[in-house]
Amino acid sequence: MSKKVLMVMPVLKGGGAERVASILTNEFYKNGYTCEFLLTSCKKEEVISRDLDGKIPVIILRDFFKKSFADSFYKLLQIFTSVICKPFEKAKRSVPVVFSYLSFVANYHKEIKALKKVLKEKEDSTVVAFLQPTIPMVLLAGRKTKNKIIVSERGDPKRQMKHRYGYNFIKKYYERADKVVFQTEDAKKTYPSNISAKGTVIFNPIKENLPEPYKGERNKNITTFCRISYQKNLPVLVKAFADVHKNFSDYRLRIIGNTQNADDEKALKETKALIEELNVKNFVDFEPFSLDVHNEIIKDAVYVNSSDYEGMSNAMLEAMAIGMPVVCTDCPIGGAAAVINNGENGLLVPVGDAEGLAEAIKKVVSDKELSEKLSDNAQKIREELSLPNIARKWMELM
Repeated sequence: MSKKVLMVMPVLKGGGAERVASILTNEFYKNGYTCEFLLTSCKKEEVISRDLDGKIPVIILRDFFKKSFADSFYKLLQIFTSVICKPFEKAKRSVPVVFSYLSFVANYHKEIKALKKVLKEKEDSTVVAFLQPTIPMVLLAGRKTKNKIIVSERGDPKRQMKHRYGYNFIKKYYERADKVVFQTEDAKKTYPSNISAKGTVIFNPIKENLPEPYKGERNKNITTFCRISYQKNLPVLVKAFADVHKNFSDYRLRIIGNTQNADDEKALKETKALIEELNVKNFVDFEPFSLDVHNEIIKDAVYVNSSDYEGMSNAMLEAMAIGMPVVCTDCPIGGAAAVINNGENGLLVPVGDAEGLAEAIKKVVSDKELSEKLSDNAQKIREELSLPNIARKWMELM
């Protein structure tokens, strides 16, 4: 059995999936594996590797790119396939697999070519690929190599199936994967049967070195920490807080997190505009992400996740592990429902339901007995999803 691992991801900028990949790779390294981290869509100056052991090399795929006379051809192919695919997408029909394939190759030919070179040089490594568009890049590049390939989509595959490189593309080209790791049973069921048959469900690990669970009087803060983006649906949280604030005027809303791109900035701007509109500006605090975030929030009254979709929310798991009462949307792809027993170790509410979210928050802040019950039960997840336990499942799979 090879004890070499090549972890492949698009970027390393501190996001949830990147953190999971980093701490898993660290654990493989601690258990005697030779590990490398390869980034397909990231410049060296963009890398944020705070969660990755400094002894693990980070390879930038762009360093392997070379200009070619074929680049002009692929540019034309990109335009052609875009024109061909758009009518199918507008009609909400599956794009024929041949056009999906040509479109993907046209967009990512440089990455596939460079990856093929890297994989051939590391044929004794098990390749673990997280996230789009890295997974299909790896599968196409690895079709004639000897690498064992394990892939894991970390978001909501139902959304992925609607994209150009969707169901038909996945059904044909994901066959190259030796194993597929899903975050939930719902995610596994979403995939074509020929792919889900290769699958196993492994939950996200909870990071180590979290503070011990807190028990005692809580601060009057309703808190979330996340990457600020449309996915997180912060407006529904703001609406819920505005409702809560009518009855609990001494509570504040804390939104902790950063943006990563222009879309995130737009989401932040719209959220702030809504706060102004609802006249709660003086009771909402925006704070940048901190490496000490868990110690900073551990005494807060409740952690809230208002996402429209998640794979398995690391922030939610970490909040539970440090004993915070948790309120979370029951969002696809079932990560919250997989770990939260509603009313026992957290509260679940429907996606996009500001009124339901507000009522759940009110229950927690008004009922000390319920708050303590949720806290006591939530922290039990700490051992079940410990990093050594989850990493062991991955190592058995490899």
